[in-house]
Amino acid sequence: MKKKIVLEYPLSCTLGSLFRAISTPLGLKSWFADRVVATGDRYDFFWGKTVQSARIVYCKNNACIRFQWEEDEKRCLEMRLASQELTGDILLTITDFVEDGEQDDERELWDASVEKLKRAIGCPKK
Repeated sequence: MKKKIVLEYPLSCTLGSLFRAISTPLGLKSWFADRVVATGDRYDFFWGKTVQSARIVYCKNNACIRFQWEEDEKRCLEMRLASQELTGDILLTITDFVEDGEQDDERELWDASVEKLKRAIGCPKK
């Protein structure tokens, strides 16, 4: 049984640079996967010898992108952006689905990936 997890990360960067990092093959390759190939709305993500394919089922410029994994139609990955007026940061909200009992491992994986993302887009260290 898959469990939904929602993770939030405040980032000090521009909305445009962050949206490119979560929505383009080049941006995603810089932090999310070893290689990303896009054909239309289909994205193939490569990690070593593993490949997973997803389709973009929703995309709003500078706001949100949602991928539907092809091997598991009930599972999607959503990355949503919101400006934080008080701090000037951009809040990246990631919604993912994981096997029951793997929430902590998945959180650690996302934490490490978002650290790579921060370096890739030049977020200042806090």
